[in-house]
Amino acid sequence: MLRVEGYISKKNIKRWLENYEALAAGDRPYDAIPGSSGPKAYDGVSGGRVNKIMLDKALVQLHQDMPFSWNCIMFAYIRPILQKEALRLLRVSRSVFIRGLGEGVEFIYREINGGAAEEKESLEGHKAAPGYKRLAELIL
Repeated sequence: MLRVEGYISKKNIKRWLENYEALAAGDRPYDAIPGSSGPKAYDGVSGGRVNKIMLDKALVQLHQDMPFSWNCIMFAYIRPILQKEALRLLRVSRSVFIRGLGEGVEFIYREINGGAAEEKESLEGHKAAPGYKRLAELIL
């Protein structure tokens, strides 16, 4: 498995969105692994707080660049309402709403990761390329 420094997966970004209230309150997400999450921050800024700051910055950019997807994210994760009500308010079908959610998550993923997302995809592309095993043998 390849590791790119500073990379955050889409799975983790969705988890942040699903646990947005806990991030905002400074609590540990309900599905977090119990125990220590590492050294304590001496400056008062925990890892969860940094995650919320990055997520909020990406949400502001999403609102500016893709307002429909921002509305979908808001209705599904940030200020959750019934999907039926969200569809009525946005006047769209369920498939359009789901696509808006997917595009919003993709935008946030790219915004948070910056160049790390492209680097990860590039490395995974090389990994899947024919002759990768031979190349890896030559490098190692």
